[in-house]
Amino acid sequence: ESIEFLSMESNELTGTIPSELFSPSLGALRILYLNDNRLTGVIPNNYGQLPRIKDLWLSDNLLTGTLPIIAEGEFLFLEELLLNNNDLTGSVDESLCLIRNNTVPGGQLGVFHADCQPSADGGAPQIQCSCCTACFE
Repeated sequence: ESIEFLSMESNELTGTIPSELFSPSLGALRILYLNDNRLTGVIPNNYGQLPRIKDLWLSDNLLTGTLPIIAEGEFLFLEELLLNNNDLTGSVDESLCLIRNNTVPGGQLGVFHADCQPSADGGAPQIQCSCCTACFE
């Protein structure tokens, strides 16, 4: 039997996100909630390889590094990507903005949250994002 929905939110999980979680062998997975834990490290480079993923919630963790670029044909069914309240830095690559703006045929990303709001003291935002639907500090 295939897993379509996996919710591990608010479980006080620690450690890094295993890249195996984004393996095409879990191709039926449509919803993955890892939000509100204590996950650390970087987002795996293969995070776009789940062919049918619709909702990917990684918010409210301790993730670091930059957001990996997605390859053409990845995230075509992605509707929600929540990355806010982490320690991610850098710029959101145009590859994600293309599926957000429906520039790529099939791109459906309608909800995209990141820490792209300038800090209250006027400092630069953690992430530069031209296509996020909501920015957090």
